[in-house]
Amino acid sequence: MKSKWNELFYLLRIRVKDLYVTKVAPYKLIDSSWRMILFISSLAILVIYSSHQVDRKVFQMSKLNEQLKDLRSKHIDMRTQLMSLSKPTKVAQDVQSIGLLKSRVAPFVLNVQE
Repeated sequence: MKSKWNELFYLLRIRVKDLYVTKVAPYKLIDSSWRMILFISSLAILVIYSSHQVDRKVFQMSKLNEQLKDLRSKHIDMRTQLMSLSKPTKVAQDVQSIGLLKSRVAPFVLNVQE
């Protein structure tokens, strides 16, 4: 299998050399436009770099969205538990074990006048 790849790369190298010798070298294309080639190469590198940065940000955002979903579900669970623990019947059951009972007299409001 490796020898096939080596053969393919060898053929590709020969064809690229042939293309350069027959099409590019006679016109001195590289000598006359090396600045443009350098500019286009630098732009290509910049595009590749920015696409990698975008991919990294997208991956980071998806991870943060998963964490957000997890934290929201934990928040809902905690809020549900808190609501069930603060019900008057639940509070009455919990304090009954330490000897406190429900008052028979209704609560009243104190008004302070200054």
